[in-house]
Amino acid sequence: MRNCGPLRTGDDWEGSHGVTKAAEQVQMTVSQFEPCVGEDEIQEILDCVRTKWLTEGKKTEEFVERLKAYTGAKHLVLAPNGTLALFMAVAVAGLGPGDEVVVPDFTFVGSATSVVLAGATPVFADVDPDTFNLDPDSLRRAIGPRTKAIMPVHIYGQSADMDPILEVAREHNLKIIEDAAQGIGVRYKGRHVGTIGDLGCFSFFADKTMTTGEGGAILTDNDAMGERLLYFRNQGRLHRGSFIHPQMGWNFRMTDLQCALGLAQMRKLDWIIKRKSEIEEQYRKRLASVPEVKFPRIHTAGERVPFRINLLVSDPQALCDYLDAAGVGVRRFFYPLHLQPCFTDQNSRKLAGIRNSVHCFEHGISLPSSVNLNEAEIEYVCQKIGAFFR
Repeated sequence: MRNCGPLRTGDDWEGSHGVTKAAEQVQMTVSQFEPCVGEDEIQEILDCVRTKWLTEGKKTEEFVERLKAYTGAKHLVLAPNGTLALFMAVAVAGLGPGDEVVVPDFTFVGSATSVVLAGATPVFADVDPDTFNLDPDSLRRAIGPRTKAIMPVHIYGQSADMDPILEVAREHNLKIIEDAAQGIGVRYKGRHVGTIGDLGCFSFFADKTMTTGEGGAILTDNDAMGERLLYFRNQGRLHRGSFIHPQMGWNFRMTDLQCALGLAQMRKLDWIIKRKSEIEEQYRKRLASVPEVKFPRIHTAGERVPFRINLLVSDPQALCDYLDAAGVGVRRFFYPLHLQPCFTDQNSRKLAGIRNSVHCFEHGISLPSSVNLNEAEIEYVCQKIGAFFR
């Protein structure tokens, strides 16, 4: 694995729209993604080992405070991963058996399984075909007498259009639990995603903009929910070391080892976000002459962080197979939740007439998006895409 560093160039680079000799003559291997980790992360983790503090401690406290400052959240607690962060949010919001939560049909399965884990029922609503985020009109149709919450997902590093979602929530007295797993650094009209609704959740999985390997966080400005989260994640007590447990709780803690990794990541977060935008711009320039390729629409109200380099094409599987044979790591889009075999009429409710999430899956492909990519690798990928369509 390469150290995360600045963009590398080679002597054979021929310009922003040229094709390298390597791209023309030699097959390369370009990973779909690799995390941006290096010496800073190693030193932070070594510090934990040397001090022999491996569970939650000073690194965890510092990581939480830095995240709160970065996002503007009043309360923030950590979780073992993004899915459990969502589960904790759903549970702390008081949702359970008999309650329904509207979830976009186009998202990672963990958005919906977290609702099922809490005993509630996910209801799948359609998405905007251009941004892949929750469609407000479909949201309105999904609301029923048992609906208690909405879970907008800020998919692929672009904020959902929150104003109409907030309006619907006010009209029907619904809670909003934001799935901001892919949203670190993303803002909506100046507010960091995850701080707009009642609760919001991050994931720090290895492929996220900022990683702790595994990990997550829940954010809220509600004092009562913030305190309940502390009890919920720490065996029903506010402080470790006490054997008096005033409330029912469980162990959903992280470790100083993970938070040490997160601290190193936060120091380079601005650079990572900048690099993601630069890489997306390079892809857009190099593929501008390929009419068969369409990039997703950018929502002007949000401050994006390109989480993936996504394309819409007529036959994504054929392109995936071609690029895979050329050594390029790619992946398809999320499979629509209402078609997932794990969701049945017994554990979910499926809105009739869902089309856009199916269209997204049938046409979407994600290209290599690591901030470690160099210019020759990006050009190689784009050259192969052009060759496929020629």
